[in-house]
Amino acid sequence: MLSRWQTQVEAILILRNLIFSVIFLALAGAASAQTYTNIQDRTDGASCSTCAGSGGTGTQAAYWIKQNVSSPSLSGQAAQLFLGGSTPYSDALWNWRIASDSSKMRHYVYDVDYYVKTPSAVQGLEFNITSYDHGRGYTYGFTCSVKSGGVWKISVPDDSTSSMAEMHWSSTGIACPTPPAYKWNHVNFEAERTSSGMIHYISLTVNGTKHYINKTVYARKAPSDWNGLTTHVQLNGDSKQTDYSVWIDRYKVTVDGSSSSSDSGSGSGSTSSSCSTPSSTGINVCSPGSTSSSTVAVKAMAKLSSTIYRFELWADGVKKATIRDSGTMSTSISLSKGTHKLEFVAYNSSGSSRTTKTISTTVQ
Repeated sequence: MLSRWQTQVEAILILRNLIFSVIFLALAGAASAQTYTNIQDRTDGASCSTCAGSGGTGTQAAYWIKQNVSSPSLSGQAAQLFLGGSTPYSDALWNWRIASDSSKMRHYVYDVDYYVKTPSAVQGLEFNITSYDHGRGYTYGFTCSVKSGGVWKISVPDDSTSSMAEMHWSSTGIACPTPPAYKWNHVNFEAERTSSGMIHYISLTVNGTKHYINKTVYARKAPSDWNGLTTHVQLNGDSKQTDYSVWIDRYKVTVDGSSSSSDSGSGSGSTSSSCSTPSSTGINVCSPGSTSSSTVAVKAMAKLSSTIYRFELWADGVKKATIRDSGTMSTSISLSKGTHKLEFVAYNSSGSSRTTKTISTTVQ
């Protein structure tokens, strides 16, 4: 029979181990996602002009970058990118290698604000993330082709054996007109590397308006000794190669390589006995209802014709939770008083199938 002292010691040890386990799980969850912020401030970037042209063999432009610009700026530390010269249709890009190993990275969010004073000179603007891993280049690229169709396009290889020179732009059908002058614009895109090694373009959000892309394309081949994660912004010159500048600010990239993640609250893929799975493709939202408290309990079940790979919750255009490899969501999020739009989205692994449901709830 244990003495009172032995019982107390065992209780303390159990409590200590429990605390260590909780801390470990919390740290593991935090480490699953990483955000590289204020990329425009980094001094380890590179830039080029000819490499920004078609197939990496373009014509030479005049270009430069000025960092730590206080105005115009949102953070007080914007960067001014300048493009000019005399040769028509010359481009320049500014590139940063933000990670040396991207082999375990799977999910990417690109986010930047930009500002232009002479939008009539803009031929196009490009925003890009590329992950290099074991001879493959996973390029997630968008271009706003202002004077070449006026639409947003995505970067696509011809096939799985394509090199960088064999990439092309494919229209999304999303309009991208001349950007407004003297106004900050916000660009955010989300993409991922699928379990089969494909590139899945998920969404593009411009100035608060979200567009679902939901297109899966090949990765391209790359030199076997290339590795890491890079990101860049590119300015394209027009037929007159008119000088112009673009200011970028609050430039960040978020990556996630875990099997499941939650952007806010504590997401879970465990089975919820109080919420049933839809009988056909769709999403059943069991909570919240039309009203809720500031800590909003969320329970939802999704079904697709194939296996669900990602199940997301967005509140007022901001992603709040992500569940992977499960159609069950049981979590809680914090919302301010007022009425909020909640959007639930489920995808399959190839990106070929998606289902959504939108509800409103009022926090009292």
